[in-house]
Amino acid sequence: MSLPNGASGAGWRRALPVRFTGLVALLLAALAGGVLAATSLEIRSAAEERALRAASRAALEGAGAIARGADPAAAVIDIRAAGAAFAYALDGDGALLAGGEPPRQTEAAGLVWASQALDRPGGGALRVAMSLGEASAEVGRVLSAGLVAALIVFALALPLAATLAARAVAPLRALSSAVRRASANDPGLRRAAARRDHVGALARAHLDLSRRLASSDAAVRRLTHDDALTGLPNLEALRRRLAERLQMGESAVLLRIEINGLGRVAIGLGEAASDQALVAAAERLRDATIRSGAEGGALTLARTGEAEFSLLAERATREAGDALARRALAAFDAPVCVEEQAVALSLCIGVAAAPLHGDEAGALMRSASAALASARAAGPLSVRWAGAALNDDAYGRLRMEQELRHAIAAGELELHYQPQIELASGKPLGAEALARWRHPTRGMIPPDRFIPVAEECGLVEALGRFVLETAARQAAAWAGLGFRLRIAVNVSAIQLRNPAFAETALAILREADCDPSLIELEITESAAMADADHAARQLAPLRAQGVRIAIDDFGTGYSNLASLTQLPFDVIKIDRGFVRDALEHPNARMVVAAVLGLAGNLGVETVAEGVETEEQRAFVAAHGCTYGQGYLFSRPVPAESLLAWRRNQLVAELRRMAGAAGGRTASEAALEAMEAGGGRERAWPA
Repeated sequence: MSLPNGASGAGWRRALPVRFTGLVALLLAALAGGVLAATSLEIRSAAEERALRAASRAALEGAGAIARGADPAAAVIDIRAAGAAFAYALDGDGALLAGGEPPRQTEAAGLVWASQALDRPGGGALRVAMSLGEASAEVGRVLSAGLVAALIVFALALPLAATLAARAVAPLRALSSAVRRASANDPGLRRAAARRDHVGALARAHLDLSRRLASSDAAVRRLTHDDALTGLPNLEALRRRLAERLQMGESAVLLRIEINGLGRVAIGLGEAASDQALVAAAERLRDATIRSGAEGGALTLARTGEAEFSLLAERATREAGDALARRALAAFDAPVCVEEQAVALSLCIGVAAAPLHGDEAGALMRSASAALASARAAGPLSVRWAGAALNDDAYGRLRMEQELRHAIAAGELELHYQPQIELASGKPLGAEALARWRHPTRGMIPPDRFIPVAEECGLVEALGRFVLETAARQAAAWAGLGFRLRIAVNVSAIQLRNPAFAETALAILREADCDPSLIELEITESAAMADADHAARQLAPLRAQGVRIAIDDFGTGYSNLASLTQLPFDVIKIDRGFVRDALEHPNARMVVAAVLGLAGNLGVETVAEGVETEEQRAFVAAHGCTYGQGYLFSRPVPAESLLAWRRNQLVAELRRMAGAAGGRTASEAALEAMEAGGGRERAWPA
């Protein structure tokens, strides 16, 4: 049943009995009217039939009398005397023989006419009219009696109908009222549910629906504001609580706490054990902070990340924040027991205070996150407070990420090349490709600023692809000029973890039309040892195609030499720190000598990085090092400068050869040709 337009729920419930009673009244009126109309028609039809028979009989008798010679006028008089309203005789031409003037059409209403032909010479007809007045009077009497009876029926039936409608609507009123309140505890709804009719079935269905809605509403509230695993408030609940406190102008301290070690638990014992450890960590934090209390206002512990909790201390001071951080750290001095295993967990904590580090929820949480990032970089058991410098650094890194993404797409990056000199001959047989960022407004940005950002934000794959593509094209271009120089390209651990790394690298070399033997891929020792089997699978097809593999920063990690020997590599690069300290510290000298001896026994070449003095060059050369790389030979320079540097180097070599020969020789001719071809370019300063 639809609601009336503009009617409220209460309005339609009040109008329903009235409408029902009105409907009953209409039905009774229609029934009474139908009965009276049918009765009137039947009475009138019977009266008309009787009058027609009387008129026909009178006309027949009068016509018979006239046929027997009676006077037509006397016959007409007799017929009128018998009760006819009109009677007259006509001759064969339609002229009046006897009787009064026939009534006009308007005066003939309420009459029934009968006509009888006259059996006399010349023919004619006798017409008789009988009145229907008695029939009309009888119909009137019947209608009057019927109306009185109908009124009596209405007077008795309508109150009864209204009573029945009210009784029928009462359960619906209770049901609709309960539906509007949507409560399973409504007494009216429970009474309606006790009925054994359709209304009761509907009420019971609504009771069940109300219970389900209540349960669903509670579940939605829990999912919206509570963490399903720990039962603690979630990030949204904490944000609302923090916003309410700060809007009231209260001070607050917010700690963001990261749990370290859950990844080891997931790997060693499984995800379920990791969840147990997280729940145990939540209990430790609750015991150490919430249950022990704090000066000032209330404490709220919430889970705000995969392995992160946040602690809000209302109306707290900086001293209270330090105390809470110390308590949290102390709570994890002892291992956590997970599946009968003792698991060591540690914390990093970032702390921010309102209004000093933010006077609204979003700003304070950003400050605490920046402090947590600083603590994470400092290592486990670190606590860092927020500050303007941290916020500026976080914003700067975000801005640098956006600009670096644009720089890779817009071609703002370029490669510089640092030669690798063969120590025995002094010839540059290789060069390391190093990415440089020439910012349109800030100038040259050093790699130690943007490469960590690229690794953090997932741009290192795009950056590594750019470096390899550019180096491969440059090596191919130089080879076309007769200058075959092997170019070393650094490969990050993130790139190496990609299952398609080898396939992608070979595709880049094919696209650049570069001889694979002109490319050397440098893999850090730690990246190679993180998953030696995977590294071997990725490097083997590259080495099979002629690409050289170098182990970079050798000696700085914790290599398993047995695993190292399983890797396909051609070069070991000695870290610049060992080369720098080799002449001053005996331990560093022993490490360099040991690495060079190991490389000689393995039959691989070596590159000493960071060679800046002649003494360092002599030391590594004396111990059998193959190549040297450092400022002693050349700084990293653009491609055209490296080519000019090599050309000037060749010019100087040919000039020495020509001077030693004492006359015009092939070397002198080659010198003149090289000078004519660009020897005037200034060499890059060593």
